[in-house]
Amino acid sequence: MSDPNVSHNQPVQNAPNEHHPTVPLPHDMVPGTPTKAQAKPAAKGKPRNDGPRLSTFLKVSIALLAGLTIASISLLFIGDFEGKFERVFSTFALFAVFVLFTALDTRRGQKSEWYAPVALIANAYILGLLLIVIWMTPYAAFGLMFEIFWKSVFVILVTRLVIVCCQLLLKAGNKLPEAVTRFAFVTSVLAVLAGILFTAPVGIEAFDLVVPDMYWKIATALLILTALGLSITLLLRWSYGAHDRDAVRAGRGVEAPRSHPAPYVAQQQSALQQPVQPPVVNGAPLLPWPTFADGRPLPARPDGQPDFSVPGAPRQ
Repeated sequence: MSDPNVSHNQPVQNAPNEHHPTVPLPHDMVPGTPTKAQAKPAAKGKPRNDGPRLSTFLKVSIALLAGLTIASISLLFIGDFEGKFERVFSTFALFAVFVLFTALDTRRGQKSEWYAPVALIANAYILGLLLIVIWMTPYAAFGLMFEIFWKSVFVILVTRLVIVCCQLLLKAGNKLPEAVTRFAFVTSVLAVLAGILFTAPVGIEAFDLVVPDMYWKIATALLILTALGLSITLLLRWSYGAHDRDAVRAGRGVEAPRSHPAPYVAQQQSALQQPVQPPVVNGAPLLPWPTFADGRPLPARPDGQPDFSVPGAPRQ
């Protein structure tokens, strides 16, 4: 007999195991007891990956910026330079421009596979060449800052223009025959070489070196070839896209008949079903103007009434 003092609704702690009735269940298997995974505190000291990973483009840009910064600091302490204030200020401005271009190119590089490496090479070229201009240009009492400024603007504009030219060429050759795509790629390479040849003398002249005339002839020839390749690529793009343009124009010229709204159609149908009431003037209804057998209206007399005397007129 069961003890009447013991309630049957009271849960039994450490109930015996069904396989071994005399062995109680482990503490973590009793209902309502937290498991080891729940009771175990979170591990300390492990890094958390809360944000997205940095792209290779951004990592290389940061490493390049850090390396050239160390080189600038070394030149500041090792070399004997005049106009250090102008050079340090120009270096800060150059770093700001580099960060701006890197931020813009990182966002645009996500939409194209080739843009990120090309932009990285261009930004590294701008940074390296202008650091040479900043720290190696001979000092002038009143012209150092101006010389650094116009050379920097020239290098930046030409280099970024080359990137835009490459982007235009590769985009124009997209979805075209393979021959056109290869031609656009070769033209892009010529544009890069022409840009380098036209901007490199800015850094070469900082070492008091003279650029020969043959150098400028080669640079000009590459520039002319680049213009030729760009023109041919655009013409081929226009020629191959003529069929698509004609199809678009044909689609715009044939318009589907416009359907009237349902209320308008219902209103017209109801109006056709109703009899037409003739207008009333001075209490008498106006009759329709009489016509010939072929539907032509009768001529009017001077008093404004129809002339039934003409040949072929209907009888009154």
